[in-house]
Amino acid sequence: MIVSEHPGRWNRRFVVRLSDGALVESVLYRGDTLCVSCQVGCAVRCPFCASGANGLGRSLSLDELEAQVEEIASVVARERGPALRGVTVSGIGEPLHNHDAVSAFVDRCRARGLRVTLTTSGGPLRRLREWLRERPHQGLTISVHAGAEATRARAVPHGPDLASLFAVLGEELPALGRARRKRTALAYLLLDGVNDSDAEIDAFVARAAPLGAPRGVMVHLYAHNPVETSAMRGVDRARYEAVYARMVAAGLTVRMSAQARIEANGGCGTLVALRR
Repeated sequence: MIVSEHPGRWNRRFVVRLSDGALVESVLYRGDTLCVSCQVGCAVRCPFCASGANGLGRSLSLDELEAQVEEIASVVARERGPALRGVTVSGIGEPLHNHDAVSAFVDRCRARGLRVTLTTSGGPLRRLREWLRERPHQGLTISVHAGAEATRARAVPHGPDLASLFAVLGEELPALGRARRKRTALAYLLLDGVNDSDAEIDAFVARAAPLGAPRGVMVHLYAHNPVETSAMRGVDRARYEAVYARMVAAGLTVRMSAQARIEANGGCGTLVALRR
């Protein structure tokens, strides 16, 4: 059930209580796209993200995933606002760690005519292969955040290493049809003093550029949202734009953060889970 709502300029953040009393958060972006959580906490424990700061409690059931959509869609319908058009499993938790429930949830959302996307750190790799090859979706974003292995281990401590991750991408993406390949994207969140050096960016470009065609797989260049659980900080706007220009000049197709993703109220990395 929804226990509180926090409206912002772009986002509406909802705190949802589960049957055992645990709390997760869902975010309505721009009035028509709902970001849902799939776990209470997260085992990947990215240090810049509040969602895994308390570790992993448990995975959500299919009913708990659906309830987030049903309850918030009901709120939107009562207000006679724009109908819910899309769902993204990009909130608290790692979707591939809750594969069975998330797979069934995606199927049910699609049956309702909702566009569904996911964000993942990439593991387990056998599940990533399945989502790349077979599972239906309208977008799969893989959080990379590094060009060197040491940086990846620091930024995504419990995700697949870069060599293994890009080996899978290098094998799977060329075999996909053009339309499906275009639905795959890489995410790179810029962190001051961690992954923002020219050498780190160039190492990432060297891995990403060969993927896809003609200009490589899409890259989402994310700006960092400060959270109380982390001392990490983002880069200033000048450096952010310089990195964007460097990636584009190297031949990548890059998209900057949308306003909804950099709003403190529910933007990337800001969602918090509380165990019962």
